[in-house]
Amino acid sequence: MTTTASSPAAAIAENIQRAWGTFLERGSRPQSPHASIYASAWRVCDRRMALELTQPETLPPWPVEALARFRRGDDRERDLLADLSRIGRDAEPRFSLIGQQERFTLKDHKGRVAISGKVDARLDLGDAGKPPLEVKAWHPNLVERIETFADLFENPWTIGGAHQLLSYLFGAGEPFGFLLLDRSGIPRLLPVELDANLERMEAFLVKAERVLDAVASGVLPPYLEGEPDECLRCPWYGAVCNPPLDAPAATILTDPALEAALERREEIGKIGREYCALDREVKDRLRGITSGIAGKFVIKGRWGKQSHLELPAALKAKYTTTDPHGRFTLEITKLG
Repeated sequence: MTTTASSPAAAIAENIQRAWGTFLERGSRPQSPHASIYASAWRVCDRRMALELTQPETLPPWPVEALARFRRGDDRERDLLADLSRIGRDAEPRFSLIGQQERFTLKDHKGRVAISGKVDARLDLGDAGKPPLEVKAWHPNLVERIETFADLFENPWTIGGAHQLLSYLFGAGEPFGFLLLDRSGIPRLLPVELDANLERMEAFLVKAERVLDAVASGVLPPYLEGEPDECLRCPWYGAVCNPPLDAPAATILTDPALEAALERREEIGKIGREYCALDREVKDRLRGITSGIAGKFVIKGRWGKQSHLELPAALKAKYTTTDPHGRFTLEITKLG
């Protein structure tokens, strides 16, 4: 039996849904300026990193759907650590978890705390050492493409997590660590070696020092050049930051889940049930967006007329009405 919008059950469900959103909003903390760069906040653009340090409160609050995803991710990370702790008691050789949520800082050449963060835990392997462990519960479509640690540097939504673990390895002088990825099966444990990524880490420290110098001088770093896609993806673009880009005004959709759906839609082509479901999901979420950027995808939409026949057949031709916003067509193109 189909439940109508006016039924008592539908009203109860709507009230609970609304209360759930209020609960999530109440638990969300507003962002505030901070003195050091978070280890997970590596960005291509120095100017964006400076804005995150000095003006994070200028960004709009997260929508409740995003807050729900963050909460689910936090819950999964706790569950994975709890499972791993139990697994360690029966493993051969045995291991245990120590140092959970251990904080760390890295100083630049001027003695300032440039990068700060925390690592989820350490694996106590006895004589084999106590390497750090970072847990991530990213969107499933992102995780399924990750086979090695190097893959994290190919996606803007995962590159920050890669630098986060590298920062801890560098600061603690640890030769290796592990990244635990949640996925639909046995979680994937990726080994991470510092020596193989030392140049990336040193470049991060140089970048952090450069950003702190700009903040201390009171002058934001220059606009990013040659990468308009990165600018269009930035949440500050078009508001606080207005680089001289030769591009039409676009709605910037900073939603990893949407980007993952677009990527998967592109991969599987116009076949199969999965494509149809993703196609409906994407088009429902993008209805009304006439110009937009989502990761590597350019989105162009246009309204078309749609007629509604509201009278019996004999009078349809005479009483047909036309809605200029009744039909919406999307064109989605992946950037090179």
